[in-house]
Amino acid sequence: MAWLFLIPLVAVALLFGLLALLWLADSGFSYVAWALSTLEEDLQAGVAGVREKLFRRAARKHVERRFAVAAGATGTVDHDAVEATKQMPALRRLFDQALPDAVVHCLRLHQKSAGAVGARYIFEVAYEPECYGLRQRVVGLAAAAMGMLERYPYLVEDEDLMACLIVLRTEVVPVCSNCPYLQYRLDTAPLLCPTATTLKIDPRRITKK
Repeated sequence: MAWLFLIPLVAVALLFGLLALLWLADSGFSYVAWALSTLEEDLQAGVAGVREKLFRRAARKHVERRFAVAAGATGTVDHDAVEATKQMPALRRLFDQALPDAVVHCLRLHQKSAGAVGARYIFEVAYEPECYGLRQRVVGLAAAAMGMLERYPYLVEDEDLMACLIVLRTEVVPVCSNCPYLQYRLDTAPLLCPTATTLKIDPRRITKK
């Protein structure tokens, strides 16, 4: 019967053993999580370092090629000039025609459709498929223009194009993605939406029949 007195001691010993195992498991998990986090940070830093080296190498080769072309080195071809010549017509067509036309079309449709259904606020027609689709088209064209500008070989040497890129990134894409013009009452809304104003669109294009 003496062994019955050992039961509480055994139970206490098992409890302490279980607690010790749980502590070790938790400590081990924390260490593994810390190790994985450290490894991920090291990998990200390594990738960033490689990307930076590749960028600097490409930039150096670009400058060397430009100097070689400028110096008239035999066998050198200004590939950037060739590529820029190809891209410029598309850029001009996008900025001078496609994007302004899309903004005008979008703005006129919102105004006309809101008036046609007797809406008090323009947002009442915002998610009609036609209106929503035109807003997304403007955003898509602006995003495409940003991509074209970023790939343009002489971007860093053209202040006007750099300014256009900044305008698209800060004033067109985010504004059209969350259009503030929709919040206006139809009877008090300005003739031009913020993007039309930014792009300096002629108001007569909005009012023409």
